Amino acid sequence: MNRRFYCDARTEVETVEGKVRGCFLNDHYYFRGIPYATAERYEMPKPMEHWDGVVEAVTYGPVAPTVQKPSVLGRYALSQQPLFGYRFWPEDERCQYLNVWTKDPTPGRKRPVMIWVHGGGIATGSSVEQMSYDGANLCRDGDLVVVSFNHRLNILGYMDMSQFGEKYENSANTGLADIVEVLKWVQRNIDRFGGDPNNVTLFGQSGGGGKIRNLMQIPAANGLYHKAIFQSGLMNLGGGQRDNSASGKVAARMVERLGFTKETFDEFRKVPFEKLREAYLATMEEFAGQGGFFGAIGPKKTDFFTGDLFEVGLSDYAKTVPTIVGSVQCESALYAEFIPFTIPEEEKDALLADLFGDKKDYMIELFRKSYPENDLMDLYMLDYTVRQGSYDFLDMKSQFDAPNWCYLLTYHMEYFGGMPSYHGLCLPLVFGNTEYVDACNEPDCVALSQKMHQAWMNFATYGDPNGGDVPEWKQYHKEDGATMVFDHQSEMRYNFDRELIKEYEKNTDFVMAFMHARRK
Repeated sequence: MNRRFYCDARTEVETVEGKVRGCFLNDHYYFRGIPYATAERYEMPKPMEHWDGVVEAVTYGPVAPTVQKPSVLGRYALSQQPLFGYRFWPEDERCQYLNVWTKDPTPGRKRPVMIWVHGGGIATGSSVEQMSYDGANLCRDGDLVVVSFNHRLNILGYMDMSQFGEKYENSANTGLADIVEVLKWVQRNIDRFGGDPNNVTLFGQSGGGGKIRNLMQIPAANGLYHKAIFQSGLMNLGGGQRDNSASGKVAARMVERLGFTKETFDEFRKVPFEKLREAYLATMEEFAGQGGFFGAIGPKKTDFFTGDLFEVGLSDYAKTVPTIVGSVQCESALYAEFIPFTIPEEEKDALLADLFGDKKDYMIELFRKSYPENDLMDLYMLDYTVRQGSYDFLDMKSQFDAPNWCYLLTYHMEYFGGMPSYHGLCLPLVFGNTEYVDACNEPDCVALSQKMHQAWMNFATYGDPNGGDVPEWKQYHKEDGATMVFDHQSEMRYNFDRELIKEYEKNTDFVMAFMHARRK
């Protein structure tokens, strides 16, 4: 490759809000750290006012502060680096920045647009947290314009402060409101980067998929996107586990703990994030002794957000949106200490007996029907929560005219004696960034990435994932459960695991099964 880089007047773009300067690298342009909104703490965001001069968009903007900080060792830690390719960035409460990749920022080119919504639940993560999130290969290989962004999270983006004043009515929804501002920015500006504002696809993994699910229930977002991809992002937990009524109680105790009242709430809003973080953790510890609160943060049903689609049904706009929905076979494999597949068969049997009790043999029989050739450790680590949530969503969604496609990623890696598909494996595959994730640098994984990468680009461009090297992928219908199984050899399968998933759900508890321990 003839390498080339420049950053000067040739890489400047005049947005509605003002001029930005990005960079050109080899065969594409990138713009990192474009401010898209401003917001006061717990208030709804506002679009940027026009600026004079040129904003240097050459590096990522600050990311949202997080309550739980990453550690080097242990579960959920950087010891998983070979499976993700983590990187971390300076935090700041003013985190409303977005990034754009394009092959040519010439207006009128009408390239399809993909907007990446990062994971981490609603508590952690950022657009820069994983090297897989780099949009250059999607931009280059699919001739797409790719956008990613940061937005408010956790106690700044999803905590109910409505009791302290009318202007905080949507304080539990401000993280989602930031995303709506991203969508509005794209509508105003993406043509200036060569993108088509009338062909916008949202795609997100884990919490990113959950945010897209909520965006589908926000009237202000209607018409600002046209297709959606959910990657391990749909769990139907039941109303009790979606309820965030405790958020207001936690918020009130935090304010009280720091010595403020409703009358002095404006002063409370000036408290540094680190003190807010400490107050939140102390409050959660206090309430844990009183039975605890599941819903200390989360979106709140208001005129802005009309409610969870599993509770109130799909919005009229959501019914019209084509979707790809999928998950990975063993989502929770990383939420337990690694257990290599090389352990003796009697140890596997003991683990399954501990998980299923007297239902062990029955569950093994069901598993063999669904996965005749797979190791029994797949059953021990099997996900049913996201798979069932995907079924629930697709069964509801497929009643309407917009097309839908379902997938399941079941690929096993060489890493750690046979690592099953884990929560997040899809990321380097769909972005085409296997080179950034050490464990993905094996030939079959790279070959699989080419198929998934192509399918995602096809869908963004044409509204259909088929074409090129993608195996024929049938649309999903409730009666057949059509699922593309992505693996060393990918294939279509039909209603092959519904019974297994249902029985897994009956015989284990959600939280405990996710952590691979028997329900007590």
